[in-house]
Amino acid sequence: MASIKDKLLTGLVGPVIISHRYGKTYIRSKPSRVKNPRTPGQVNQRVKFKAATQFVSRNLDELIRPYWNPEARRNAMSGQNLFCKLNTHAFDSNGLPDITRLKLTTGNLGEINNLKLEIAGSTIIRFIWDNNSRDKKTSEENQFKLFGMNLDLVVKELPCDAIRENETFVLDFKKYTFSYLFCFFWNPQLQLASKSEWIDCT
Repeated sequence: MASIKDKLLTGLVGPVIISHRYGKTYIRSKPSRVKNPRTPGQVNQRVKFKAATQFVSRNLDELIRPYWNPEARRNAMSGQNLFCKLNTHAFDSNGLPDITRLKLTTGNLGEINNLKLEIAGSTIIRFIWDNNSRDKKTSEENQFKLFGMNLDLVVKELPCDAIRENETFVLDFKKYTFSYLFCFFWNPQLQLASKSEWIDCT
């Protein structure tokens, strides 16, 4: 409803709002009513998005800040927003991730080429890949990164000193109880990651 104050018309007049400030008159459109749809699809999407943001909160220091923030800055985003944009679809209506669709990292660094695993003992896993280095970005010096994740969806980076040119890394699994392993290459100079690969340990 509009009112007259100091001989000036102020407030809502039909589809517009009239206001005055510092001797000037401003007219703006009345905001349209914001709806809050609660269709099954919308509710499901909100559950998925909430699950993705909770995953981010659990893994800010170990994963999001060091490995997602650099890539996000190239796209004028935060690491949290980029992760949710690329991973919300990977969570189901119960907030649980489909590991086959979960991207633990993203980036355009050369992928882990022809990854294979060998069981070299009761607790020994050997990772084997082809050295596909080709330039200063996807180089022989790219670091091989390895993360473990349990069903609580908390990730932990494992000690690893392998690089792309080594073409192998041996992990003694007896001190770990992870449900899943993820690996990727990392270029520390350029702050670039390759897309992650996953391994089911259950």
